[in-house]
Amino acid sequence: MNPASVPCPPVTGTAGDFGGAQPDKYAACTPLRFYQYWESPQALPAEGGVAYVGCSATGLWFYTCLQDSDIFSQATADDRKMWTLGDVVEFFIKPGRARSDYWEIHVTPNSFLMDLYIRDREDFMAGRTSFEEALAHRSQAQFHVAVMEDRNQWSTEICIPWQAFGVDGMPESGVVWQFAVCRYNCNGGLEQPELSSVAPFSVRSFHRHEEFLDLVF
Repeated sequence: MNPASVPCPPVTGTAGDFGGAQPDKYAACTPLRFYQYWESPQALPAEGGVAYVGCSATGLWFYTCLQDSDIFSQATADDRKMWTLGDVVEFFIKPGRARSDYWEIHVTPNSFLMDLYIRDREDFMAGRTSFEEALAHRSQAQFHVAVMEDRNQWSTEICIPWQAFGVDGMPESGVVWQFAVCRYNCNGGLEQPELSSVAPFSVRSFHRHEEFLDLVF
């Protein structure tokens, strides 16, 4: 199982072996495996992956490396409902439990991005806040994708600037945010995607921010 509380160490330099399981840039970060916790605490997906999280003066950084024997997405532009179009990795970031807002950012293996700013989960899930309204805010995230079909894997590195969270820079030491990295793997087709996450969700739903992992700066 992954730890419930994850440190957010500084990261510097380039990604190094982009596409590798642990690039040098993230050597100080905790490797987080993808599970299907709603099945059992030890349940692993058929095709696994690893995620890392760190920070710099620029913003919050994530790196993922995902095993995938059939890499595909039907996305043709940013800001589509990527989870309905094929493989996708999703980054959920909540800047503290005292706040109701959080980001949901998707990256596809063919290098498209969707970012949703959700002010209030209940309003969003009930449709009182529309998908289009959630898209109206831009995170200004920068990302890069590498696809290694010969190794049956794809990787993503993403940096979300601090300004997206309404803060001027890196949070002070000891501040705790919450996050989850999640995945739709569509090897079984669009109708039966294999879902997994680094967060211990008790049911198969990625918006349960009460069950996100703590991120300790």
